[in-house]
Amino acid sequence: MSEPFFKTDCPSCGAPVHAHSATAVTLVCGFCHSLLVRQGAGIIDSGRDSALLEDFSPLQIGTAGTFANRPFAIIGRLQAKYDAGMWNEWYVQFEDGANGWLSESGDQYVFTLPAAEPLQEIPEFSSLVAGRSSLIYRNKRFWAADVRDIVLEQAAAQGELPFAVPPQMKNQVADWRCEQIFLTLDYASSPPEVFVGQGVKLADLQLGNTRSSEQVTDSAGRLKGTRQAESCPNCGSPVQWITGLTPSILCPSCGSNLDATEGKLELLEANNRREAQADAFTLKIGSEARINNRTYTLIGAVRKDELEPEDAFNLMFGQKPLGIVPVGRWTEYLLFEPQAGFMWLVESGDGEWSVSETLNVWPRLYGDLFQPQGLPKLYDYGGRVVFAAGAFYWHIRQGDVDFYSDYRHNSNGKLCAECNRHEAAWSQSTTIPYRTVRRWFGDTNDTPQYSADMRPDEPSRWLMLLLTTIFVVINLPAWISMFVTEEDISLAAFVSAMVLYFLVKRGNIFTESDDEE
Repeated sequence: MSEPFFKTDCPSCGAPVHAHSATAVTLVCGFCHSLLVRQGAGIIDSGRDSALLEDFSPLQIGTAGTFANRPFAIIGRLQAKYDAGMWNEWYVQFEDGANGWLSESGDQYVFTLPAAEPLQEIPEFSSLVAGRSSLIYRNKRFWAADVRDIVLEQAAAQGELPFAVPPQMKNQVADWRCEQIFLTLDYASSPPEVFVGQGVKLADLQLGNTRSSEQVTDSAGRLKGTRQAESCPNCGSPVQWITGLTPSILCPSCGSNLDATEGKLELLEANNRREAQADAFTLKIGSEARINNRTYTLIGAVRKDELEPEDAFNLMFGQKPLGIVPVGRWTEYLLFEPQAGFMWLVESGDGEWSVSETLNVWPRLYGDLFQPQGLPKLYDYGGRVVFAAGAFYWHIRQGDVDFYSDYRHNSNGKLCAECNRHEAAWSQSTTIPYRTVRRWFGDTNDTPQYSADMRPDEPSRWLMLLLTTIFVVINLPAWISMFVTEEDISLAAFVSAMVLYFLVKRGNIFTESDDEE
C-alpha cells in the first residue's frame, strides 16, 4: 500500500496520524498507540456516504496567467456552498483594469466576464431543471447545466471582491452551456446579472505562482471532523476495539469489561461497515497508480445500482415507485494528483474497465432536444448510490439517483449525459483492458485475474496473429490440392472461414490497440 494521503493529529500525544481513506472511522496512533475515533462532518452518519474533499485547488491569490491573450492575476476568492459541497469563485483582474471570474468546481474550470448584451427573457429560477430547461441567447440555445441554492459566507471570502460579503448570504445561481460557451445567471439582483465565458484547462492559462504539490496535498489531505482517543477509565491504557459488533469492549491491559454505549455501538457498526466496503472494491482506497508519468492516489470509490430508466426518473422527481429491482451494478473510482487534478476509472458489472472524463466542451445538440448530433443512441438507464467510501469533491450520499443516456462515440468509447434535478453533465469514456489498470497500480503479474463478476483479459493480439498465420500455413497445401483436383471444398471452406473469423475477431488483429499507458 502507498503512503497515506490523509492525515490528522493525535489528541493524546499530538503526533501525526495518517489514513488511506477519508471515511475511516478509527485510526491508531503509531506513537502512543491510542485509538482515535472520528466523528462529525458527515463522516460516520451512516457509514455509507462519502467525505468531502476540500481545499484541493492549485490556485491561490497572486496566481497569474493569460486568458484570451490578456494577462490577469487572481486578487480574491469566494467559496459558494450548497447542500452537497462547494466550489471556488476566483476574482481576477486583467492588466487593463477589467475584472472577471475563474470558477473552479471539481474537475471543471470556467472563465466568465460580464455579458456585453442583456438576456431578453429571464426564466424563473423555480421553474429550472438541469438538462431539461433551455434558453436562447444571441441566437444560440443554452441548456441548464447547474441549478443551485447556495450560501455565501464572510468567513469563506479572501482578498479583494467587488461587493461586501455579509456574515451569511443566501443566493440562487443557474449555469448554462452551449458547446464551448458558458453562461451564468446570478439571481442575487433583479434582474439577474448575466456572465458569459467558456470552459478552460489550467494548462492553457500559462499559470504562474500556483501552489506546490506539497501545499495542495497538505491542505486537501487534512481530515475534517472531531476525533478523540479511546482509553480505559480504570487504568488509562489505550483501548482497541474488537472487530465485530459486541455489547462490551475489553481493556487489553487490565482486562476490564467496558460497556459500550449506544453511540459506541453505532461507531462499531460504522467501522465494520467501512471495513466490509474496502473488501468489496477491486481497487483499494489509498493505493497509488502511475499514469502518464504522474502518481495518482485513489481517494474515493462509489458503488451504484443500475435501475430501469423509468424508475430512476420517477425517483428523481419525488415519486417512489414500488418494487424497484436493480438490473445491474457498477463501481466508479476517483483518482487525484495535485497538479493534474482528478481522473475517473469505471468498472462495469461484467468486469469491463474505462477511463471517464467530464467534458468542459459539450457536444453539439439537436435543436430543442438534449441529444448529440450525429451519434447513435445506445440506451437510457438510472443509477442509485449503494454506498460511497473515501473522499470526493462533492458529498455523495446513499440513495442519490441520476439518469443516464449513452451514445456511441467511436469503436471503443461513448458519450454519456448524466442528469439529476440540479445538475447536467456530459462525459466521454474510453474502454481500456484490465491489464492496463493492473499495470498502472503496480501489478506486473500477467496472469489473468478474476473477481466474482469479472471476465479474463482478452488474449494478446500478437499471439492470435501467430496462431492465425500457423493455421493458414498448415492448411494452405490442402486448400490448393482440393482446388486443383476439383473436389467439393464447400464444407472445408466454410469450416476454415469460421476458424479464421474467430481468430481475427477474438484477437482484434486488424483494430488499433486500446492499451493505454
